Amino acid sequence: MNDSEFSQLINHYFQNDYRERGKMKWNGFFLSDHTATLKKDDQIRHTNTEKLPAISLDVAQNKLRQAFVNYDSVTVQQNIINTKRQFVPNVTGLVNGFSDLGVYINQELIPFETIRTVIVNDHS
Repeated sequence: MNDSEFSQLINHYFQNDYRERGKMKWNGFFLSDHTATLKKDDQIRHTNTEKLPAISLDVAQNKLRQAFVNYDSVTVQQNIINTKRQFVPNVTGLVNGFSDLGVYINQELIPFETIRTVIVNDHS
């Protein structure tokens, strides 16, 4: 079989016999991503957040300001209870800034009135 015959055979195969599986060949990738997301959501839902001692809003704001100036990471527990009568998961990260309504941690606004406690994490 010479090159010309081989090229004709290949062209005939792709034009008449080959069937593209389309999305079906990518389902394995979507499934693993979807499964990973479901596992992460399930883990968050089944995590029982430990109740931490409450502090006053003034003390919390002072800790947040100090963490903002020193680029320290903080953990904020909100005084919000979910349908299973558990505290919502704590928010941990850097203080990005403040507004009249609350504090931004990892670009998420946490209203001042929901803050139960603030823990400044050592970065050493």
